[in-house]
Amino acid sequence: MATTQFLSRLIGLAALILSVAMFVDRAPMIAAIDLMAQDPAALLLLGIAGIVAGLAIVLTHNVWKRGVWPLVVTLVGWLILIRGILMVTLPAELIARIYAAVHLADYYYLYAVLPLALGAYLTWRGFSAIPAPPLPRAAAPTPPPAPKPAKPKAPAQPGGGGRPQRRRR
Repeated sequence: MATTQFLSRLIGLAALILSVAMFVDRAPMIAAIDLMAQDPAALLLLGIAGIVAGLAIVLTHNVWKRGVWPLVVTLVGWLILIRGILMVTLPAELIARIYAAVHLADYYYLYAVLPLALGAYLTWRGFSAIPAPPLPRAAAPTPPPAPKPAKPKAPAQPGGGGRPQRRRR
């Protein structure tokens, strides 16, 4: 749960910051994305960053069964990784056509609300979750009991009821 909390906070806050930046600076944001979609070097660098970030999330948090919140964190990691792989492997012309097909300028505020909603949910869950209790410490191993001291043997008494002694040759 600690990993889910950390990644939820990280992804959530980053998405909120991005979303606020999108709402505040619409024209510069559209211009920057337009230029990036046309620049193969920028796409390559963005793709490499996406691969690294996506792999970091997927390798540390590939959780599919513990509820909606961990699932959302895992899906975001996989989406970032897949987007990074596509940016590195697809030709820049195809990426530019895909970008043109999504009509960023026409649906800009819808694209700004998506990270806002995702960021609000992940940030809220990440900061409101009750931290998992620490694992109990293992008790120090107890040393094995000391062996009981052997009883000293009484020396054999001559002519007594003890064992006969052997002669040494």
